[in-house]
Amino acid sequence: MIKIRHIFTASMTGFIVSLGSGVDAVPRKLTVEEINSIAKQTTVLIAPKLTKEEVDDLLARKPVKKWTVGSGVIIAKKGKKYYVLTVTHNFSQKHIAEDTDYGIVTSYRDKREVHRITAINDGKECNDDFFRRIKNQRLEAALIRFGCFESQKINGYDLAIVSFESEKNYPVASLGDANQLKEGDKVYISGWPKIEAEPKLKPDGTPQLDSERKIICKDPAPERQRRLAWGKLQASTAVTEQDNGYSLYYTDHTRPGMSGGPVFNSDGKVVGIHGRGSANKLICGQIYQPISNNNSTSKDSLQAENNWQYSSAFEYQNTLAQNQKQNEQNDWQPFPGFESQNDSEKDFNNNQNNSDLLDRDNNSTLKRMYSSAQNVDYSRQLITQVGINLSFKLEAPSKSLIESEIKQVPDIPTSPESGIGKKSEFIDPNEANEGGFEDPYDTIKNIYKLFDFSLKKRIRDEGNIL
Repeated sequence: MIKIRHIFTASMTGFIVSLGSGVDAVPRKLTVEEINSIAKQTTVLIAPKLTKEEVDDLLARKPVKKWTVGSGVIIAKKGKKYYVLTVTHNFSQKHIAEDTDYGIVTSYRDKREVHRITAINDGKECNDDFFRRIKNQRLEAALIRFGCFESQKINGYDLAIVSFESEKNYPVASLGDANQLKEGDKVYISGWPKIEAEPKLKPDGTPQLDSERKIICKDPAPERQRRLAWGKLQASTAVTEQDNGYSLYYTDHTRPGMSGGPVFNSDGKVVGIHGRGSANKLICGQIYQPISNNNSTSKDSLQAENNWQYSSAFEYQNTLAQNQKQNEQNDWQPFPGFESQNDSEKDFNNNQNNSDLLDRDNNSTLKRMYSSAQNVDYSRQLITQVGINLSFKLEAPSKSLIESEIKQVPDIPTSPESGIGKKSEFIDPNEANEGGFEDPYDTIKNIYKLFDFSLKKRIRDEGNIL
């Protein structure tokens, strides 16, 4: 539902001006419409190519098990080259070893361009010491990984930078200071959901199961809409390689496919890279095990985030023993060890302003209850350590950037039961502390044909297959 309502944009967008001499302008909190405008222009979709046979199967609503869809954010530009920050689990070791072509989908004035990325094989094996082997090296490639993803496990940090070249002038996201975030601050997550990785639900909200009690996945669907979700920051923890760099935890309203997407603060600056959903979610393709959400504040408990699913080693042992045999739909449960931090982590964590650095037991609880992201400040340190010299945009988003894609956004339901056999109540997203919506103005009409590179079309507009 989209209601006609006034969209407020300050005459000096991004600032509140106080009357009286000697008082400087201070940043103001942006509206959901303004955050969404920034997100639309800077969030990208990332996926490997599809073969003609895979496209035909998907269009016939047959699942293609190993096709992953992820998100990313444009964080820098050097000449004609753009740099996208994302998560490494969007690039499986198998695809890298096979040198599979990838595509990055950008949006420019309601036109879409697919940037084909080739030669992604960096020749690096996925070992436990992956990051230590690349640290302090000078890396130059279309894809630079700070960790690797193989056999349902991440080694190193779950971050990567992928670059593309274009003559167009794409907006670059502003980077904020994640260490200034405080518990209860609102954060916004943008990304492109992967419908095929979500559970198919009955009218009462419970999952549909097959004869083996495995959760049935949704049917493939070619149309996609970018999602903007938001919630309150619950905790900021120490950055460790053992936890693959995840340290920001927030209310879970994300969906699979949003991994790698930007996490914005209320000023419209990127403070994190999203990559994990809470473990208290149904996981498409796995054996059904009812999970209690009594301790969770999340209202999207039925939206599986199986681009990353963490589960504590002591939870659901019998079910996980069977699920570990499955490598479907990018569902995976890493069980990281808890070792001492390396020197760069210690220096970074000692300088954090947020004092909510929690112990192992609390971290396990956070993973079970909340979505999580990488701290963008530490991401910048990693980029420097591998010799990538980039200039980042640190100033507030410009008025022209914020206003250029301002659109009406849908009202959101007031409860998770909305739309499931009950009368729904909807409210203005700006009045909700948490929630999310799919942007009806940011749509891909046929994602499958888009990644069929045999069509040999890089640029497609809304009047064609997008």
